[in-house]
Amino acid sequence: MSSVLRVATVGNPNVGKSSLINAIAGSNLSVGNWPGTTVDRLSISFTLGQVRVEWVDLPGTYSLAGATSEESITRQELLTSPPDVVVNVVDAGNLERNLGLTLELSELGLPMLVVLNLVDEARAHGIEIDARKLSDCLGVEAIETVASSGQGCAEVKEALLRASRGRALVEYPEYFQAAVRQLDESNRWRAVTLLSEDVPGLPMTEAAQKLRRQLEQVQDPFLSVAEARLKMARHLTCDVEVRVDRGVSRTEKIDRLLLHPLLGLPLFLIGMLEVFRFTYEFSAPWIGFLDVVKGVLSGWVTSWGLAPLPQSFLISGVIGGAGTVAAFSPVLFLLYLAMAFLEASGLLARTTFLFDQVMKWVGLPGRSLIPLLLGFGCNVPAIYSTRILPNLGDRLRVALAIPFMACSARLTVFVLFAAIFFPKTAPYVVLGLYLLGLFLGLLTALLMRRFVPQDSDKTGIMEMPPYRFPSWRAVSRQAWLRTYSFLRDAAGPILGAVLLVWFLHQVPSGKPENSLYAGVSRALTVPLAPLGIHDWRLAGALMPGFIAKEVVVGTLGVSFLGEEPVPACGLGEGVQQLAVGFGVALKETALAVPKLFGVPSAELPPDESPSGLSTAISRACDSAGALAYLVFLLLYTPCVATVAAVRSEFGNRWAIFSVLWQVSVAWIAGWIAYQAMS
Repeated sequence: MSSVLRVATVGNPNVGKSSLINAIAGSNLSVGNWPGTTVDRLSISFTLGQVRVEWVDLPGTYSLAGATSEESITRQELLTSPPDVVVNVVDAGNLERNLGLTLELSELGLPMLVVLNLVDEARAHGIEIDARKLSDCLGVEAIETVASSGQGCAEVKEALLRASRGRALVEYPEYFQAAVRQLDESNRWRAVTLLSEDVPGLPMTEAAQKLRRQLEQVQDPFLSVAEARLKMARHLTCDVEVRVDRGVSRTEKIDRLLLHPLLGLPLFLIGMLEVFRFTYEFSAPWIGFLDVVKGVLSGWVTSWGLAPLPQSFLISGVIGGAGTVAAFSPVLFLLYLAMAFLEASGLLARTTFLFDQVMKWVGLPGRSLIPLLLGFGCNVPAIYSTRILPNLGDRLRVALAIPFMACSARLTVFVLFAAIFFPKTAPYVVLGLYLLGLFLGLLTALLMRRFVPQDSDKTGIMEMPPYRFPSWRAVSRQAWLRTYSFLRDAAGPILGAVLLVWFLHQVPSGKPENSLYAGVSRALTVPLAPLGIHDWRLAGALMPGFIAKEVVVGTLGVSFLGEEPVPACGLGEGVQQLAVGFGVALKETALAVPKLFGVPSAELPPDESPSGLSTAISRACDSAGALAYLVFLLLYTPCVATVAAVRSEFGNRWAIFSVLWQVSVAWIAGWIAYQAMS
């Protein structure tokens, strides 16, 4: 055996493959993307005796002949770079369905292990599997595991070195088997597939085409293969499985409530509201702590007594840019944590069923509502969460719609302007902006249906996995790895954009009113004039708003009132501030727990803008221009991090298109709002 053992995990979705690899990984887990795709590539490496094991978790699939991007990756990896050992993870509670893939894998002729996972759930449902008998039937070792608790995982690692090739058990009709022998392909699975169906990436040979035409004169070869595999899977299941009726299961009882035709939708919306509240309540203290860190670092730089230009570069450029990047991390981590929990628990799968009919009017599956709703929290993780959609065309359409969802960062500007110009109807104005964004996002998804390339129309299987309480260790690790991946990819663009705005502020004299920033801002008033925006300070705030909407109010404060000097801070004083800030963050996090389960307030958050800013803004435009400004700010590009997310998921072309589309829609909608108010 070679000094490096390549292992691949293969199995149906929702069978615990990721839990198994997490349990075995320890601290060696790494996450990336498969080449040319955005599908997560989960891998680990460790030493087993004298052998170095490199283990990769292939995407979930029901068949090696599937057409989705995940199924194509699994097939191509097994055919073009066959591993030394295939670890086939099987849901012990759904043995017959899972064995269909097992029988396909056995035809590849690769050494294999069968992992009977979730045996605890199977037993709770009155199902017992004779693992020894299953091993004898398949000709490969079968090991029982509960991956979420680590049970049986050590045995799986030890069994890797003694994995054997399984038997090709499926008995096809004699006329079909004769054709397989004539084809003489490198493995039985390839021959069977070429004779029975068309598979992307599996080139059809002239000999196979000729034999398939002959087979079709007898019976549809696809049906012959499917029937033979189903028959064998059922036969094996009957041989090794014993069932005891335990009555109505816990999953069935919960589904009666959550999938109820009247109660299901409201309960789901309440659940999503709690996700938002969880994200906001628990991230706010740590965003505040990061502000303290930024203030302390800026105070230390001030205490160095540097010249104004390098001091401004370090404080406003480097520290400000790094602070903007870091401010995303609490929100991202908590949203990813909530998403990972929903996915692993089985709750996420129910949304496909609940909202399938609701979303059909825009041509999207029910599951697409999840990324759209997450967009109201933060557009960036919402873009990445489109990975839950199997169809690439649907993913792209949802990603183009998400930026119109009013994320929490835009709320501060909404509150400020609504309080100034619409004091009696401020809550309704803000609500109207949220609904407008949702409407235009869905309209975008509908319009793009004609222009976005679609995958095949195969809808696949709508599976309802049993409810599970996931491992917090696995969920938190997955959330951290995804957060780190974003920070690694987006830090450069965000920091670069912050430094560019700083440069525009400093050239040529360092005075805001005479800077290149002011010149560009005045130029922006030309296209914004039809929207009633004539003040360069309002127009200019849209530039840093492209970096992050959180800085719009601060930019307006500097432009209208001037920049406040950063007080110097000694080393001891700074450390004390950090300690106090950390303590406050811990206290507020603890206080967030009862808030999460309380009744949410319907009031708008207080206006915390600098003193005097409201008066200055009220003189810069009228109410019609203010409404147009809010509409434009709602709809144009949310932030450079969102653009980076679209670029990472779909490429440069769609990232550029998304920016142009958002700005165009924002200008048209802003113009309509201005005309309606004038």
